[in-house]
Amino acid sequence: MFENRLVLSAMAGINDANFCMKHKAALVILGGFNADDKAMDAAKKVVARGRKEFIFDNPIEGIKNEIKKISKKFAVNIRSSSIDGYVEVAELVKKYRGIIEINAHCRQPEFIEIGCGQYLLFNQEKLMEIVKEVSEICTTAVKIRGGLEIDYVNLAKGLRKAGCKIIHVDAMIPSGLCDLNLIEKISKTGFTIGNNSFVDVQSGEAIIKSGADMVSAARAVLKNQKFFDEMLKSEILSEKVKLE
Repeated sequence: MFENRLVLSAMAGINDANFCMKHKAALVILGGFNADDKAMDAAKKVVARGRKEFIFDNPIEGIKNEIKKISKKFAVNIRSSSIDGYVEVAELVKKYRGIIEINAHCRQPEFIEIGCGQYLLFNQEKLMEIVKEVSEICTTAVKIRGGLEIDYVNLAKGLRKAGCKIIHVDAMIPSGLCDLNLIEKISKTGFTIGNNSFVDVQSGEAIIKSGADMVSAARAVLKNQKFFDEMLKSEILSEKVKLE
């Protein structure tokens, strides 16, 4: 049972345990983290051109150290060039009773080149293989990006069949607003977290009313550290919700 409908979405280089623990979202998502050496090398290239990433000498040990600091319901957003990286993190997450979130969302070219992030949306056999493997170990979520030329309903159905319990959809569209129709379609397949343009109570409630079970924010929290406190004034956003 989640105590409210609010989720702190992953932000690479920002969402460590200390940052996540400051916020009143019922579910906080650590990372994005990189689970193997190849993904960590890609992260270093991203940092070299000025973006934030978590850099650990030992990827799995670094992730474990962050998980150990969390004392609320959490997920861990993961990129890995190998299925072994996802499996290792899934074993960690199981030990600490969390959720693994497969990152099929990141569009940075360094990660796409090694088969991570958005690459998985266009290579769905690999994505389904990862989900099948890790869902046998722990509760599994997948973060996806909207606005692409793919069949999202079939993708969602395939993910559910493979063992995915939560689809976290960044429902982006070219106008910069949230694609509520996409959230509605995906929500009909199972538990869904809606993301994009959640900046106030009205936009958050609209995502829930479109069918999402929970709604996530990231950048809005950087602008206002009391963002979730203010959202909890909403009866809808403060409702408890159960993951079946």
